[in-house]
Amino acid sequence: MKEYYTLLRLNRKEYKIINVKEEKGIIEVKLCSKKKKVRCPICNTFTGSVHCHARPIRSKYLDSCGQEVNLIIHKRRFHCYKCNKIFTENFNLTSKNESISNAVKIAIRKNLLDYNLTIDSIAKNNHVSKYIVRKELEGATSTIPEHLKNLPMVISFDEFKADTEEGKYAFIINDPIHKKVLDILPKRKKEYLIQYFTYTENRHSVKFVISDMYEPYLLVTTIMFPKAKYVVDRFHYIRYIMEALDKIRIRLQKTYNEKSKEYKLLKNKKNVSLLRKYGNDVNWWVEVERYKNSHIVKMLPVDIIKEILEISDELKRGYNLKELFLDIINHAVYEEAEVQLKNWIDICKKSKIEEFIEASGTIERWLEYIVNSFIDKRYSNGFTEGINNKIKVIKRNGYGYRNFKFFRKRILYIFNKQLGGGIKNGRNNKQIKK
Repeated sequence: MKEYYTLLRLNRKEYKIINVKEEKGIIEVKLCSKKKKVRCPICNTFTGSVHCHARPIRSKYLDSCGQEVNLIIHKRRFHCYKCNKIFTENFNLTSKNESISNAVKIAIRKNLLDYNLTIDSIAKNNHVSKYIVRKELEGATSTIPEHLKNLPMVISFDEFKADTEEGKYAFIINDPIHKKVLDILPKRKKEYLIQYFTYTENRHSVKFVISDMYEPYLLVTTIMFPKAKYVVDRFHYIRYIMEALDKIRIRLQKTYNEKSKEYKLLKNKKNVSLLRKYGNDVNWWVEVERYKNSHIVKMLPVDIIKEILEISDELKRGYNLKELFLDIINHAVYEEAEVQLKNWIDICKKSKIEEFIEASGTIERWLEYIVNSFIDKRYSNGFTEGINNKIKVIKRNGYGYRNFKFFRKRILYIFNKQLGGGIKNGRNNKQIKK
């Protein structure tokens, strides 16, 4: 019997294993308490008077050596002479009126923190129903408020594709400085967001709001956060410039025969990535492999880019405009950024390249908010984009979530390790985190 105390991680001083047997591949462990006296829950007095034995309770326990384990708990009913009450002794292994042990609950909550695991797989791993897993998530997230009353000085907005019963898109609010997901909302509509933020008590304390070039978010910021500066995320406005260069490449590619050298150079994905990369991020003098003349050859990136840009003077000028823009983004300081970007916009207009004239027009319209991104490099939606990618994994693994409230709780629980609802009569939340 001694080895079972170790395998099941039971306190030998507190519990006594009466019997162990295996039935249909499940190990059943009968046990009782070794305590001679217990404290009365009514008057808080110790008593050792056993009135009778309660009906044994079957409780699911953690797997041991790859086998499912059930505990058969024999509880005693005590009589308190001081208050004349009869009560059942309490076991720390289980909660009141629960058919699963606290150890299994803790295991379920740990599994729920893994965004790669679905509700179904967690239920199977712990030999419980999906209802039990959902119930544990509800308990763990019971303290999550419906509305945020206080916000940090820097927040970020974005949307992601949710496809729940509430609609196609959901709205996410993050703290990009402290890397925390603040809340998930079912809609991204301007009217809904304005109504939601009316519950926020410290709206005037918010100094920066980071988002993309979506006008409703700018209007929400202007109305609800009058003292905040709107910051356009770098990734979003850089993407406009990359797309402008890509449009030139695609336009030129269509003018050549599919078997021509120029078409293959412009079509090759590795060459396309070389065009999109910032020149300072490429090691031009380290050979790379390319497919050429029906076999693999080693070439220098500097020779590849030279060969591509020789195809068209327009492509070369577009590439140089992209590099000049990225030079400004990577090296300009806040005080100089506006002037340098305005000069770049003027060059684009004079270039007579349609794609860059259009892209520079977008940059010009949002210039004030783009310049704000130079105040602090930490003010970006990088953290938010990373969270959105993980949310896609959660959604894909679960084959989608129709219930928005449940989806929201799962996301907030995973990214904030929200353990608000404790396990009664069991281990505390700090132990769950470990």
